[in-house]
Amino acid sequence: MEQIRLGIVGLGRFAKQHIECLKQIPEVIIAAVCDIRGETAQAFGDELGCGSYTDVQEMLRAESLDALDVLTPEMNHYEAVMAGLEAGCDVFVEKPLASDLTEAEKMVGTAAERGRLLMVGHVMRFDQRYLQMKNAIARGDIGRVRSIYARRSDKREYFGLYKRSPVVLILGVHDIDQILWIKDELPIEVYAKNSCSPEGEDMVCAMMTFADGTVAMMDSNWMTPRQWPAPQDQYMQIMGDEGVLRVQHPDEAFSLCAEQRYEVPYLYTSRDIYGRLEGPLMSELSHFVDCVRGSAPSSILRPEDALNVIRVTTAILRSCDRGQPVSIGSGSV
Repeated sequence: MEQIRLGIVGLGRFAKQHIECLKQIPEVIIAAVCDIRGETAQAFGDELGCGSYTDVQEMLRAESLDALDVLTPEMNHYEAVMAGLEAGCDVFVEKPLASDLTEAEKMVGTAAERGRLLMVGHVMRFDQRYLQMKNAIARGDIGRVRSIYARRSDKREYFGLYKRSPVVLILGVHDIDQILWIKDELPIEVYAKNSCSPEGEDMVCAMMTFADGTVAMMDSNWMTPRQWPAPQDQYMQIMGDEGVLRVQHPDEAFSLCAEQRYEVPYLYTSRDIYGRLEGPLMSELSHFVDCVRGSAPSSILRPEDALNVIRVTTAILRSCDRGQPVSIGSGSV
C-alpha cells in the first residue's frame, strides 16, 4: 500500500497534536474528519481540505478509507472502533482501549476475526526513558525485579474535563501499561483505595501482587496545583535485587525561570526540531502507519496488552467498590 487514506474520529484536545504528526508522514492522506459537533467538524474539514461528518457510519459509507484514528472520549471508543473494524479499516485508538471490559474484549475479538489491525495509544512505550528502563531489566542490570512504584499527578485544573471517568482510566492506565509491559504478565491480586474531593473521585492508590512476589504500587491523582511548573508530576522507580531504575518529571533537564514564571516543559511527548515534530507520539503514529502499509501486526502495541490493561483497571475499580482485594485468574477478573 503506497498511501493510506485515513479518517479521524473525535476532534477534541488531542486532535491537533495527532494531525500535526500525521501531516508530516508522507504516506498518509487525511481524507475525512468526524465529530458530533458539526461546526467543529466543518472547521477541521475546511482547514485540511477534506470531508467532514458528524456520524462515523456516514463517513465510512461516503469515503473509501484504509484506517481510522479514534480520539473520542473513552466511553465512546466502542462505537467508532467497531464501526471501523467492521468496515474493513485498520484502527488506532487513543488509550484506554475502552471503559468497559466486555466492550474491550469484543473489540479485540472483532479485530482478530476481521484480520484488521487494532492499536491502542500507550505512548509511553515509545518514550526513550521507559524503553531504556525495560531494556535494562531485560539485560539483567538490576537483577530480579522486586518492587515497582509509579506516581502520576496531573493538574487540578483539568479535573473538570476528565472527571467523566475514574482516575484509573485516564491517568492510571499509563502506569498500569508500563507495569504490565515490564512484568509481561497479569498480577494475581489487586487491592485499591480511592479518595474523593467535593467534586468527585480525584485519587486512586493500588497495589498489585504478581506470582513471583513482585509488588507494584501506583498512585494516580488530579491534585497537582496550577502553579506546578510542569504539565504533570511523574515518577517511576523499580527496585531489583542488584540495583534501581528511576524516571521522573520534572527532571530539570531544561527549565525557564522569570519574575512571575517558572516552567519545566515536558519535552518527551512532542518536540519541535526545526519545524518537524519528533518524540514518542510521532514515533507511535509512524509505527501504526508502517504496520498498516505492511499489513503486519505490531509487536509493540499488541491489542491483547491493551486488553490486559482494562482487565487490571476493572479489578482496581471493583476493589475500590468492595473495599477488599480482587483476584485475577486465567486472564479475567
